[in-house]
Amino acid sequence: MNRMISLLLVGVFSLLATSCVRTSAVVKVKKDGTGSIISRYYFSPQMLAMIKQLEGLGGGLEGVVGAGGPNLGLIGEMATPDEESLRKDAANYGEGVRYTKHEPGKDDEGWEGYLVTYDFDDIRKVRIDQNSVPGKAREFVESSGEEIKADTGGSLTFALEGDVLTVKTSFAKAGLEGMMDDEQLAQAKAMGMTPSQSMKMAAGMAEGMRAGVFLRAEGGIAETTAAHVTGDLITLSDADVAKILNDPDFGAFLDKAALDPKIVTVESVKELFGTLEGMTVETADEITVKLK
Repeated sequence: MNRMISLLLVGVFSLLATSCVRTSAVVKVKKDGTGSIISRYYFSPQMLAMIKQLEGLGGGLEGVVGAGGPNLGLIGEMATPDEESLRKDAANYGEGVRYTKHEPGKDDEGWEGYLVTYDFDDIRKVRIDQNSVPGKAREFVESSGEEIKADTGGSLTFALEGDVLTVKTSFAKAGLEGMMDDEQLAQAKAMGMTPSQSMKMAAGMAEGMRAGVFLRAEGGIAETTAAHVTGDLITLSDADVAKILNDPDFGAFLDKAALDPKIVTVESVKELFGTLEGMTVETADEITVKLK
């Protein structure tokens, strides 16, 4: 039985590393600086079904893979959180942010999860970064001995003077962090594969995974320096992971970077992002939005 569990866990961790979740956050702001954050988290049916199969085998899921293994039981709690945990999560978005409501359910493709709304009175106190993930997600990462750090993965902060909103983002500057680490490079090399070949293999498991951060001006936009604008909606970051991993430009960049890490600069990464079909990202470190 233990052998069966171990084999199933290989599939679980592959899913967790790639296609387990699709998420988005929309920051809605009014001219007076008040607004709300609409966060969506949906988990793949395949991954949730696999977790249920493991639970059905009996015993707890904590530490099933041995010392250092994550608590898999937290995954189900991430997909169906209670109101108390969501109220606590409000603080992850900054001072004065408060829980308003949440709606459990499924998205259009049957992924199970929830939509949660948080309100705020001062956009200047809102911050979105790695710490903005749900508390159960942080618990899951920490259960395997890892740590979620606010200074990795980029951040989003705001300033407001009159009717001009300034958005400071380091999502582009964060670059390729996390997409290809030293361990992945070593594994690819040991298998006689280039990084691009390794990423194409991972792309199949990443099908459906998507992550995005958006800004919506409630009264409309008079003018803005943002690059990606549709009506009153500004796309700050939007990634279709499978498309990115399959993109030949992405693969070529990884192969070159493996041979010469010095080519990975803020400028080269921003240029790369501009060519990727599955990636939309605001490459400017700062944009302004004149609110109506």
